Amino acid sequence: MRAFPTLRSRYPALLLITLLLLAALLAPSASRPAAAQAPLAQLRAFWVDNLNPGFYNHPQVDELVENVVRAGANTIFVQARRHGDAWYNRAFEPRGADPRLAPAHEFDPLEYLIEKAHSRGVQVHAWLVISVTCRPSDRLWNHPQHVCTAHGPRASGAERWTTATYGGVQVGDLDFGHPASINYLERLVQHLLRAYPALDGIHWDYIRFAGKEYGYNQVSVERFNQAHGRPLDSRPAPDDPAWSQWRRDRVSELARRLYLRAKAENPAIQVSAATIAWGGLGNNGEWWRSAAYDRVFQDWPAWLEEGILDFAVPMYYFAEGDPRSRDWYDGWLRFSRERAGRRAIVAGIGAWLNTPEQNVSQVQRALATDERGRGTAGVAFFSYANPIGGTNDEARRAFMDQLRATVFAQPAVAPAWPWIVAPTGGHLQGIAVVDGQVAPGAKVTLFHNGAWLRDLTAAGDGWFGAVELPPGRYILAFTHPDGRQTWREGVVVQPGLVTSL
Repeated sequence: MRAFPTLRSRYPALLLITLLLLAALLAPSASRPAAAQAPLAQLRAFWVDNLNPGFYNHPQVDELVENVVRAGANTIFVQARRHGDAWYNRAFEPRGADPRLAPAHEFDPLEYLIEKAHSRGVQVHAWLVISVTCRPSDRLWNHPQHVCTAHGPRASGAERWTTATYGGVQVGDLDFGHPASINYLERLVQHLLRAYPALDGIHWDYIRFAGKEYGYNQVSVERFNQAHGRPLDSRPAPDDPAWSQWRRDRVSELARRLYLRAKAENPAIQVSAATIAWGGLGNNGEWWRSAAYDRVFQDWPAWLEEGILDFAVPMYYFAEGDPRSRDWYDGWLRFSRERAGRRAIVAGIGAWLNTPEQNVSQVQRALATDERGRGTAGVAFFSYANPIGGTNDEARRAFMDQLRATVFAQPAVAPAWPWIVAPTGGHLQGIAVVDGQVAPGAKVTLFHNGAWLRDLTAAGDGWFGAVELPPGRYILAFTHPDGRQTWREGVVVQPGLVTSL
């Protein structure tokens, strides 16, 4: 009986073509055209500073948003506060005094940017400089609405909210050891979020001390001495370990309070910070040696672990052309993949230091995953005004096109952070009160479902707070430093919400 010829023997070319087509259809997404791929969940951002043109008027905002979309990016960090001023109209701080800014009666920079960006699917995060508040060169130094007019370096006693150096030089940065500074910044954040409810995020900058020599506000030093049983008029040395930890705790307390205040206004708001990553100390993982931890008292990995940031944007400002600097950059990327805690890290790129090709290389490495599948959540470029060395308008547009053609070829949307869209924990804040009086320094004990959960310590004004608590009913015990105690029952914590007492 004659056998029929097989497909392999009769049509070898047809079989080969069929197999190649099947391979193309079943290949990983990276081999398919970008237009056919689903968008990534990846934050792609530009910092837009107010020292340079970018959002001074309607045409600049139109061009800004068009360039961001052109690049395939999806997020703008817009500098809404520089030195105690407001680059938005509905504010209690004075409006930015730059003569290039269009008049308030015809232009609200933040409002128009939100409207324009949202129409193109781009998020807007308000970038706020936190500590640096008054400089003698600022046009608004004596403005009646400026915080430094009544509470800056020229004020005296408890009315001075700004810091000083160990040598006694008064500095125009808000001191986080002074409770009034904390309260002022809380009010600033609350007011902004109420005035602009469509904001997608809020972004801290300079949420730190300037160095070990700083932090010597009179009120702060007295609080430290009282807490440590030292003479009120003594002056701790800059390298005193207890004094260093005090300042570190004050910065972390501020981050915690601002996070909870923001989430109480809008549970969906994204809270982030531009964080310090100086030098190469990230390479070996000895975080306690880093400049952020040891010199400026900004323990940002601990904030991510606790959950008082939604994501950090470490400023990895390193020149790709310098071998040592390039090694530092790669070392910090390794550190970031290991230290995101319960939140996320977006790599900040010092784009002005590099050529377009060098920036593309840094982005590729930032978005790559390690052997355990860990990566960053995206990248942010500093800055929109100077995204490459030697920028002009034409070069900027060309760089945007290059990003779209290379590292941003596949579309991406800003991540929907799971702890925001599908939360499992809730948050709590309040004022510790014992026998009807505010109790600074009180121990606040949390009992959840009848069992001890944790202890908190009330701040200098009695405030306490915690994030990512198990939902359910709580009993709170407030213990005054002198031993008196008050109990509160029936406190309910709900997923994704802030319970405020």
